[in-house]
This record gives sequence, C-alpha cells and structure tokens, in this order.
Amino acid sequence: MRIGCRSLLVMCALARPAPALAQEGLTLVFDGAETATAAEDGLGLPALVELALERNLQVRVSRAQIDEARALYQQAAAQAYPRLEAMAVFGGPTSEAKTRVQNDISTVTDASLGGDLDFGELGVTLRGNVQILQPLFTFGKIENAKEAADHLVRAAGHREEATKAEVVLNIHRAYWAHQLVDAFVRSLDEGQETLGGVLERVEDLLDSDSLQVTENDRLRLTYALATLRVRRAEAETGLERANLALRILTGSPLDQRLEVSERALWDALPDAPPPLTTTVEQARASRAELLALREVVDAQEAFAEFRRSNLYPDFFVGGLMDFAYTSNATDQTNPFIFDPFNLLDFAAGVGLRWQFDVFSKLAEIEMAEAQLSVRETQEALATQAVEMEARQIHAQIEGGYAQITGLERANRAARGWLTSSVLAYDIGTGDARELIDAFLAWAASEAELSTVRYNTIVHLSELARTRGRLVALSAAE
Repeated sequence: MRIGCRSLLVMCALARPAPALAQEGLTLVFDGAETATAAEDGLGLPALVELALERNLQVRVSRAQIDEARALYQQAAAQAYPRLEAMAVFGGPTSEAKTRVQNDISTVTDASLGGDLDFGELGVTLRGNVQILQPLFTFGKIENAKEAADHLVRAAGHREEATKAEVVLNIHRAYWAHQLVDAFVRSLDEGQETLGGVLERVEDLLDSDSLQVTENDRLRLTYALATLRVRRAEAETGLERANLALRILTGSPLDQRLEVSERALWDALPDAPPPLTTTVEQARASRAELLALREVVDAQEAFAEFRRSNLYPDFFVGGLMDFAYTSNATDQTNPFIFDPFNLLDFAAGVGLRWQFDVFSKLAEIEMAEAQLSVRETQEALATQAVEMEARQIHAQIEGGYAQITGLERANRAARGWLTSSVLAYDIGTGDARELIDAFLAWAASEAELSTVRYNTIVHLSELARTRGRLVALSAAE
C-alpha cells in the first residue's frame, strides 16, 4: 500500500506527532543495529509478518511450485532405476493348430491346414511378454537431468523467498502508513481540542467587549476548526484503508479490524543508512530474484549438456520373457520347430540402444545453447537492474535523511514561532491571525516531517529487500 506525500499533507495539514511510547519490546533491525520497538498491546510488525507468511496465498503458490520442481527431480532420478514392462493378451476363439504326433509336423491335421471353413477344434490363447532394463552407462544423461532439476528446485526456493520479500514489503508499507495516519488522527484530535479552547476564549472576550479580539478573529478560528475537522475525517478514511490493507495481506477476516500496536516513526530510523558499497555487494550476492536466475542459468547449462549426451548411446543390462499358450494347439517341444502357439522363452544380457536422428539432436543442442545464452543475458541484465535499484534507493534514503535534518530545524523554528505567538496572545499583545498562521506553519512542518520520515522508512524496507535481508530482519525479535 502506498500513500503519497501530497495526500498525506492534505489529510494532515494541522497534525502534530503523538508522544513517544513508554514501553517497547520487539526489535526490528535495518542495518545490524536495533532501530525500532513495538508496543506490547496489539499486533507489532513481526507478528503481522508472521501472519502474512503463514496465510498469504502468494506464498502458498510459491511453496507449491517448489514441490512441482521436486517432482521434476524425482522424475529425472527415476531414470536410473530398473524399468519393467509387461504385456498380456487373452483372446479367442482360435482355429485349430495341431499335429497327430508331437514334434512331427508332417502329421498336421486337415483342419489345421485351413483353406476352407472347417476351423476344427476352437480354442483360446494367452500371450504376453515381460521386459526389464537397468541402465548401466548413459554418457551423463541421467546425471545432467538430475542436476538440471536440482537447480530448478533451488530456483523455486529462491522465488519463494522473493515472494515472501514482496509480501513483507507490502506489510511494511501498510504498517507504517497505519502508524503515520494513526498518529495524525490523534494529533488532529488534540489540535481540534486546542483550537476549540482558543475559540471559546475569543468568544468570551467578544462577549465582554474586549478590544483584544475582533469578529474576524472568531471567523478565522471557526474556519480553521472546520478545516481541521474535514482533515480529521480524511485521516480516518486513510487509517481504515491502511488497516484494510493489513487485513488483506495477513489473510485476516475483512470485517474484523486489526488491533495494531503503536510505533513512533522517529524511533524506526537508524542513525545513518548502510554504506553504499556494502549495500550493492549484498544486493548482488543475496537478492532472491538474482539467486533464482543464477540457478536457472545453471539448470540450463545442465540441460544443454543433457542434449549433447543424447548424441551417444545408452548401455544397459536387461532380461526378457515371452510366453504363449493356446488351448487348441499341439505343444511342440522340439527346439528346431518354431511353435508360436505355446512357448516360454527367457533371455538376459547387456545391450546398447542408439538413436541415429543426428540432425534433430544437433538442432536440439543448438536450441539449448541459444536458451542458455538468453538466460545468461537475463541474469546479467537483472544484476545490473538490481545494482541500479540499490543505488537509487540508497540515494533516496540519503536525500530523506538530508530532508529530515532540514525539516527538523524548520519544525523547531515553527514551534518557537507558535510558542511566542501563544504567549503574545495570552498577554494581549498578539492577534488571532498571527496565532493561526503560526499554528498552521507548525502543523504543516510536522506533517511534512512525518511524511518524509515515513517515506524514508519505506525506502529502508525496500533497501533491506534489495539486500535480501528484509524477511529475516522483519521477523527478528
């Protein structure tokens, strides 16, 4: 969930931050140091991350794809096991095939000779064969297929981590948006109470015909208070949207509002972002999408080797058995008489199988090598894109820190202006217009400062994802 700076400023033009939390217990790390804590009342960021990783359907799909890749590996590994094939056929009726004397084919019966419609004694037949083959040496076909499938399993695992990181990043965006808007709602309530008190005082002074205030002062305060109430309603809508996003991401019932723990934005920021060099190195070494692509490249290399090994034959040891039985045929036991009607043959030995479709195999090798080149180029392009993303996010974070420093100074100046305006108004030397201007300037600086803090926190989360550390760090306690 993304909330733009402009919409936040519109919602929160009169906001001021909520007080810091007193009790905090759960730690989140962005750069190897403790940087943020969560209140114990309600769901903190690690708890929301845990729910999302457990229930999110995207994560479940990625996890199922790992099982799919494992099935491919099992299929490749199964090629090394013995292969048994059996076939049996039963049918009839069969025509007579007899001799009057066993093993004397000159005594064949007239009905067995055929040539007319006299089929003689009718019967049935049962035929079948059994064959078993055990691969001995395949010139690396099985090993290459297993290696390719193994790399695909690892790639699926990295893709699952990438999916988890995307889900966790969305949790971060929604969670910190919830914190930001929730603080705005509380601040707007306090601002509404403050302006309401000033308006009551102005009305009392007008009733007593004081020269300190005018009717225009009352109208300005009434207008400011009405504007604040509108912003309060807009902030409530934004808070509900953030809570709804968290419910969707965590797989929670959409009709039940989540109780989210309070977190102060300024507590979630480390003293400084991680060094750029370290960031780029970690991104190249640990980004899940890059690791998955590298496994795909390795799988494609193994598959290309598999295609090349198809040019060579397969050696195997095998055995076979053929059998036949016909009820109306004489069983000839003479080994020099071929009897296809009643037989039982066994054989075993070492064999060779070689397919000579060379041109088709060469085309398959060329295609596999072309696909390998594509995968390698994709991996190089993705590495470059990840490095550029890391540098861009790092630059945004550094810019955010610079803005925060300047906005904090501006905020202190606005706070001083507001304090002096309030004092001047209390002693009767100030006017309502200056008080309102000071209040608006201070509130606008608070809103802008909180928005920049929110954006910087989100960028830190994006950077942790780029570095391949977001999921582990978000779940750390």
